[in-house]
Amino acid sequence: MKSPKNMSRRAFLLAAAAGAMCRPALAALAPTPGLGKIAAERGLLYGSYIDPWELQQEADYEAVCAHECALMVTARMDWDHLQPTPGAHDFTGVDADYDWATKNGMQFRGHTLVYGERAPKWYAGLPNRETAVKALEDHVALTCQHFAGRMQSWDVVNEAISMASPRPDHLRPHVFLDKIGPEYLDIAYHTARANDATALLVYNEFGIEMEKPDQLEKRRVLFDLIDGFKKRGTPIDAVGLQSHLFYEDMRHFDEKAFSRFLDEIAARGLQVMLTELDCVDNGAPSDIAARDAAIASVYRRYLDVALANQAVRTVITWGVSDRMSWIISIGDPRTKRADGLRPRPLPFDADDRPKPVYWAMVDALRHAPRHAVTQRASGARSF
Repeated sequence: MKSPKNMSRRAFLLAAAAGAMCRPALAALAPTPGLGKIAAERGLLYGSYIDPWELQQEADYEAVCAHECALMVTARMDWDHLQPTPGAHDFTGVDADYDWATKNGMQFRGHTLVYGERAPKWYAGLPNRETAVKALEDHVALTCQHFAGRMQSWDVVNEAISMASPRPDHLRPHVFLDKIGPEYLDIAYHTARANDATALLVYNEFGIEMEKPDQLEKRRVLFDLIDGFKKRGTPIDAVGLQSHLFYEDMRHFDEKAFSRFLDEIAARGLQVMLTELDCVDNGAPSDIAARDAAIASVYRRYLDVALANQAVRTVITWGVSDRMSWIISIGDPRTKRADGLRPRPLPFDADDRPKPVYWAMVDALRHAPRHAVTQRASGARSF
């Protein structure tokens, strides 16, 4: 899903700075041990996408992230960021993010190794399939080697499915498919496992949480993809459900059907990660108190079903506070409220103060069944 990292850094920091003029000097931390510690008590892992540039700008944002999160997802892992020209990879920024996460007791998550929208511009100019395969293998190998043994999980491939694709397999048209063909998926996973034996290898996808015809069909395509991996011996450990929820779509959320969907993933021997959780509040009331209560109910309803399943080990919000959300920053017409008010999609408000969503997450985590810690064959912890 597109996020603040797709804005220009200058534009985003200017917007953040303008908001900072109206904020208190330092937001009060929620009077809890933090979502990360609460989750750990149930055998779960909580983390968030954390913007590294904002960490340098805002002490309140840094304090909240450090208090709440046990895992960091960075904005600087995409291929076009690491290797904008065909020369060597530059891990300087990501290394700084890893150091910050480690200093604050967090695990680190790689998002994402292979994503059609974040291919470096030079890749399209490669002369043939052989050079395209080599470039893909080199990128995945070098990146995984750099973090081998230090990464909680990799989104090896992100958003490879498009129901608008004319292909029978519904693979999303992009430069990797054009240059290599569908085999780019297997190449990416095999290369990742060969160069990082311990991290969980994840396939990450959006728009499969609701009982809507297009999403039900997308689930079928997802299972075809996973089953193809299993048949061909392609290594995969988990499915990432992005969980970008829409308030107006919750009438299509069926708890029993979603639970069965999670069971189907688990039956294939895979974990489930909620990788980009947030909520678009279009259709929710204009009144702030009423809207916050409505969105908190969405989070609680969704998490109660998900966390009841032992395959769900990880919950990641796509941002901690409302001022850092793609829902606000990128101008997607799907996220713009009819009343023109600023959306409120995340656990903390734009002043980094906990909202009802935060307390809904606290309650959902505290009431989740305890999840057992298991080991993969490679020896990696499962969360």
